[in-house]
Amino acid sequence: MESNRESLLAALHLPSGLDDEELSRSVSDLVSLAVGGTQSAKVTLQELADAVRKYQGTEYLEPLTILPNLLSSTDDHAQELVRACGIGSSAKEIMIVVQEAIEELQWYYHVGDEETQEKPITAPVQRLIGLNVLCTTAIPRLRLGKRTPFQLAGPIVLDICSLVQSAVQDASQREGRLLLREVACLVRALQPWASASASEDDLGQIKKSLRDLLDATVVACVSSIQASLSVREFERLFPRLIVKSVLQKGWEDGQRVMREIQDALTILGTFPQPPGPKSTSDLIYLAHAEPAVPLSLASLTQLHPLIVNSLHRNVATDETLFLLLRLLAQESQQSDATEIPPDIANSLCSVLSVLASTHLDPFMRHLNLRLLSMVLSKVHPTIRLDILLRLTTDEEFPQMRGAAVGLLKEVTLGALSSPNCSMEPNPFASPTLLRAFGPVLFKTSPPNFLTLSHTREELERSLELLRIIDCLSFLYVLLLRDTKNRTGVRDLDSIVSVERTFLRPLRLFLDQCVTMQEEPLMPLLSLQVYVERVDAAVTTIKGTPKSDRYEGGA
Repeated sequence: MESNRESLLAALHLPSGLDDEELSRSVSDLVSLAVGGTQSAKVTLQELADAVRKYQGTEYLEPLTILPNLLSSTDDHAQELVRACGIGSSAKEIMIVVQEAIEELQWYYHVGDEETQEKPITAPVQRLIGLNVLCTTAIPRLRLGKRTPFQLAGPIVLDICSLVQSAVQDASQREGRLLLREVACLVRALQPWASASASEDDLGQIKKSLRDLLDATVVACVSSIQASLSVREFERLFPRLIVKSVLQKGWEDGQRVMREIQDALTILGTFPQPPGPKSTSDLIYLAHAEPAVPLSLASLTQLHPLIVNSLHRNVATDETLFLLLRLLAQESQQSDATEIPPDIANSLCSVLSVLASTHLDPFMRHLNLRLLSMVLSKVHPTIRLDILLRLTTDEEFPQMRGAAVGLLKEVTLGALSSPNCSMEPNPFASPTLLRAFGPVLFKTSPPNFLTLSHTREELERSLELLRIIDCLSFLYVLLLRDTKNRTGVRDLDSIVSVERTFLRPLRLFLDQCVTMQEEPLMPLLSLQVYVERVDAAVTTIKGTPKSDRYEGGA
């Protein structure tokens, strides 16, 4: 309408009376100036986008002129103009721009070592997002002619797929989520378009190329999803362990993005079902599935290679830990809790112990320790003992040694509280416990740690000092809780041995530290407290008549 045209001219501060060609040229000039951010720009991209939308000015957008500038802009309103252009401009001209933009990105990322790049390409993720927008809006409007849908769209989809991994390396969370959304939109647009005219073989090819694009984008952008799956599941399973929620801000948007991805998968008819998942992308889809796909502990056998691979590579960690929580939280169906095969348990504990030792986030370290505990609860006691012995002597990750003592305490208390009905004694409620762990827990590492000279700073940072405190805590609890002396911890020989090799050197060490330190350190105070607690427990046991020293006799 003429009134819209005049309103558009006024909104863009252009003289009235311009013909269509002059108006289109003027709009192109305004876009160029606005994208460049020059002071001479009469209007901003926001004002341009608002005016084009309000006064139906799409017909004055020249795709060959304005799209190269708009694709390289990080401004949100540039994307709005890209979308408007894709919807209303010549589909053929749009695809010329798309092909040129793809070739520019391909050259940039695949340039040989002998060639030099004049300058870094600007906004690669935004370019890729814009290309998806243009393909979503323009490809369904193209005339097929003698071409099949795959012949027309397949090469473009494959080209975009080949660029995803390189382009998103430095993508922000917001950019990654935007790209995921636009790829989902592209799939939802092209699948029904192709179905309308493609042969069965051609449709199969286009489906495969679209699924490959989805897979590549989801894996490349998985760190941008941040839907806090594992945190939400952990808080659901262990509400008493939560002091303050650590949910990611804006996790809901990540959840919404994956719903759009799931819609795209549903349209393709390729949603993975266990035991089907065979790739990292399948693992991600499975974790975000709504409603949740039923999983049993038996599914761990099929998912185990993907889970361990993802954790080793630090890819889709949130999704992988979430699935592990779901799998391991299953109620035990066997009284002896041996559902997890030893090889799977060992590999899981190896990778989880690394995360529990090295992850920068304290909550994630705690979560991985809980997962370790859950794995240990579902293996045979002898396997449990071997794993804990390995963890309490871990040389590569000394942080794990102290944490493993806490896991050992948990397992031991569980064994002591269970009735001894089995024909095979539980090693954690028998003398095997001290035979296996006594030489590990009741000596220092290195052996001369207590006689070495330590600065105050060294003691403040000492992991060994913290481990010793954990060992004393374990000993104290064992002395109190093993009232039937099933482990032999209350035997006089055991008490004398621990006193000679562990407690006495600790007291001498504490006496020296007290005289040397002006102000006591918190670790030393904790050490002092636990030494006194153990001494008190031992004194009580020694003062008890032998016939009453433990319930049930010797």
